[in-house]
Amino acid sequence: MRQSPTKTAGHHQHGVAAILAMMFLVIFSSLAVAMAIVAQGNLSTADAHIKINRSLAAAETGMQLLMARLQQAAAQVTTREGLINQDNAPALWDQTRALLVAQFQNEAHNLEEPYEIVTETGTGLHVGPIAVGPDAPRFNATLTPHPIADEDYGSNYYQRSPYSDMHPAVSSAAPLDATWIRVRVEAADGAAGRQIIRSIQVDFRIDRKIEFAILSKNRLMIGRNVMIEGPIGSRFVDTHLENGHPVQMLSDFRGLNPTLDAQCDALVGTLILNDANGDNRINLAMAVEVDGIDDPQALDTNDDGYIDDYDFFMAYYDANGDGDVTGIELGADTDVTAAQFLELIDTFNPDNPGYNDGVISDLDRYAKIRGNVKLSADVQGWNDGAAGGAYQDYFAGPINPDYGDVPLTFQASDTDIYEYGPDDFDVSSFAATASGDFDTQAQQQAALHDPGDPESPQPLGRIQREAVPFGAAHPYDNYVRSVYENMTFINVTIPRGNNGLFVGCTFIGVTFIDTTPGNGDVNFNYAGMQEADGTPRFPDITVEVEGQAVSDTKPFANNVRFHNCTFEGSVVANVAPNYTHVRNKLAFTGTTRFVIDESTNLNDDEKELYKRSTILAPHYSIEMGTFVDPTNPNETVELWGTIVAGVLDMRGQVTINGTIITTFEPASGEGPVVGDTTSQFNTTLGHFDAASGDLESEMPANGAGVIKLRYDPTLALPDGILGPIQIEPVMATYFEGGAGY
Repeated sequence: MRQSPTKTAGHHQHGVAAILAMMFLVIFSSLAVAMAIVAQGNLSTADAHIKINRSLAAAETGMQLLMARLQQAAAQVTTREGLINQDNAPALWDQTRALLVAQFQNEAHNLEEPYEIVTETGTGLHVGPIAVGPDAPRFNATLTPHPIADEDYGSNYYQRSPYSDMHPAVSSAAPLDATWIRVRVEAADGAAGRQIIRSIQVDFRIDRKIEFAILSKNRLMIGRNVMIEGPIGSRFVDTHLENGHPVQMLSDFRGLNPTLDAQCDALVGTLILNDANGDNRINLAMAVEVDGIDDPQALDTNDDGYIDDYDFFMAYYDANGDGDVTGIELGADTDVTAAQFLELIDTFNPDNPGYNDGVISDLDRYAKIRGNVKLSADVQGWNDGAAGGAYQDYFAGPINPDYGDVPLTFQASDTDIYEYGPDDFDVSSFAATASGDFDTQAQQQAALHDPGDPESPQPLGRIQREAVPFGAAHPYDNYVRSVYENMTFINVTIPRGNNGLFVGCTFIGVTFIDTTPGNGDVNFNYAGMQEADGTPRFPDITVEVEGQAVSDTKPFANNVRFHNCTFEGSVVANVAPNYTHVRNKLAFTGTTRFVIDESTNLNDDEKELYKRSTILAPHYSIEMGTFVDPTNPNETVELWGTIVAGVLDMRGQVTINGTIITTFEPASGEGPVVGDTTSQFNTTLGHFDAASGDLESEMPANGAGVIKLRYDPTLALPDGILGPIQIEPVMATYFEGGAGY
């Protein structure tokens, strides 16, 4: 009998195992493929991110390079036009573009040379490609003047600040004009066909500004009750001389009480040891500055992160600790010095939230100088010379610069402190406007005299003898002046040798002060000097003027005083090549009013022109205010625009909205400097005594006055000043994208 084969247990499951094995194989293979894909994707994503970052960084590098090169090129392009507009901007851009081409030609990293791009609206520039480095991204840049052909100025791109804030706002009907340059930088990273491109564009503005509140070629003296908003610069370098301080500055808090004086002195001692950046403050965030100070936080009364003399003032006078110092707490009702101090801080800036609220508080944002200070002098020379140890003994008061700016710079470059001399000024257009004949207008006005009306024009022929400078403790000459009172002059030239006194007069348009250009004789100042009784001070001096020998130079110059006068326009002086402060001097006393916006005699174009500079008198000596009565409400001056003088002295109650430029650079042994006395020629804001180097004056007995100087970046320069343009980025226009946006 045949037996059936015996069945092995589990034999029927062999096929199932194979199937399961195959399934796992497929799954694991799929996972492996998926993981490989993910890994590859991650690598691609990472590579893309790297390329994005590298290309964006390259674009930023390119933009920074273009910013620097534009600034360098613009600094070499000069013009006498004060207002840059769509009419003169194209020519200025052409000059700048040519300089940029020269800069970029044969650049070490160039892959191609720069070339110009001619469009329907102007000529632009293409730069690049430029390699950032070996095996690194490269960038291209285009610089295109507006208006750009085919640009949609009505698009959403322009419906944002700053374009929407302009007047008028940017639109298809009002595109950006030729004063604007678009800089677009495009950078690529990666092999051809696999590049990632990022781009940046910023609009730059062609403009002309002197970005200083004060820019002086002689030393600066900034007294008590003087506050300045805006940078200041001094080119004075003779620090080895007595009083040879490039900037001599007094604390506003000294003189209020002896205790506060002692605290201010102690602070100066700490600053000498600890102040690391020259801002005359102790920064609580810097270990080196708080070194050795017990509990510095407790000294920071207003919790602003700094210790300065304002903190000690608040700690002393804020009796109830409410953060406000009232007139009662200050004693302003009985102390004129305290009253003027309160007025200075409380009314300095109308934009401050604490403006004119009757108290001193943190809302007034006090700073002696709100801006930075740039000096041509070196610190060691100052310490070893005039300072006799530490310059901080002569340089007091907190400096609060703009964010990122260095508070105090020594040995600043000529580019940082641009030099303006008498040859840089052309006042011919103002002289042409002042075509009115002075004698004719004076006679016509005198004919209007009404014996019964003291406010009417007064007769001609009156004279007045007075010392010069008027009211000075130490005058150096005497003049016999013809007096013109209550008269109105329109676009008039005051002839050389007039040397008049104008009382209560109104001047409309340009008031042009004429003088001889032939004032080069070293004794020009001294010929004709008089004692108080009229006798000659130097009877043996004779000088040559315009080919003739003369013993009196007063008929060839103009030393004029304006008292209680109103100006609906600008005062402009003929440019004399040499500084002769005794003979060529303008003095403004009493209430001096420059009425521009409110004038009913000027059209809008004239108002715009005259607000650019209310006084343009290069190489003239200008005295403003009072030597003796700084509290007199009738001794006030308010000025606008770019104020130009050889040397300028302001005392009493003065407000300036603009910039002060002084053109005289004293040199030892060169007239009118006698020997090593360059430190005796200074631009002074406030009161000093003769021992400080202000040889004409002494400290007044009643008060220190109130002087407020605020740089106004919105005002254009007057025409006729030769200087560089600026092409600066308007960073609010920054836009980042890819290729071809």
